[in-house]
Amino acid sequence: MNDERDEWISKRAYGLWEAEGRPHGRDHIHWEQAARERAEFERVALPDHLEKRRNGGESDDATRAAVDLTRRTRPARKPPARRGAA
Repeated sequence: MNDERDEWISKRAYGLWEAEGRPHGRDHIHWEQAARERAEFERVALPDHLEKRRNGGESDDATRAAVDLTRRTRPARKPPARRGAA
């Protein structure tokens, strides 16, 4: 795995962790979900840009566009209910 991809996954996993209320002990779940999302972006959104990546930052732009599109089209998730909250 390259550094750029690892950084993307790390940032996405952190965002998932924060969105879930910063639970303890679920880092591997967030990392796996982020890695799956990145793989899906690469499979669906990036194939035309992968060759260009060797010569510039075009795939970076495509990744950002895919993330933005996903955020606009995916319905917002409700945060999990807290246990014991009255």
